[in-house]
Amino acid sequence: MRVIAGKFKRRNLTTAAGNDITRPTSDRVKESIFNMLAQELHASNVLDLFSGSGSLGIEALSRGASKVTFVEKNHEPAHCIQMNLDSLQIPKSDYSVVKSDVTRFLASYSSQEKFDLIFADPPYKSPWYTHSLEDLEKAKVCNKNCTVIFEMPKDLEISIQSNIKGWSKDDVRIYGKTKIEIWRKREEI
Repeated sequence: MRVIAGKFKRRNLTTAAGNDITRPTSDRVKESIFNMLAQELHASNVLDLFSGSGSLGIEALSRGASKVTFVEKNHEPAHCIQMNLDSLQIPKSDYSVVKSDVTRFLASYSSQEKFDLIFADPPYKSPWYTHSLEDLEKAKVCNKNCTVIFEMPKDLEISIQSNIKGWSKDDVRIYGKTKIEIWRKREEI
């Protein structure tokens, strides 16, 4: 796995051994995601949920994001994230690595820090997809015009719960068995 573009272009990233814990985003899918987000990356604050090896968050930093918070519950992938950040010599002020379950992280989130972009790439059989937008709303992690990028199996749909306002699905792309859904929260006027 490698960084595709930006200041760390072509640099290799370490991944967790085996493929039982993480499912790295393919270069094709990653390139498509970042092409769609090109205008939104500069100086953005990014939350990378279910980070795995940190590939999406590191790509965001490479392309101009100001800060990334990585959330990964498993020890080996969290260690890979830190190794990748260290090997690229990314300043500690540009990131934080949180070793936590995503649901627990969001339920206990108490920072005033808000995010412009959120990557969510849960395990494909995760029940988190069904309540994902509700969890993000309750945690109050989103800036007023936040973008959330979900990576999921192509036959799955994210739906809006009735109590969630201001969200819209802006784009859907399918790559083999993988689907990307881009959701945007709009500030209500």
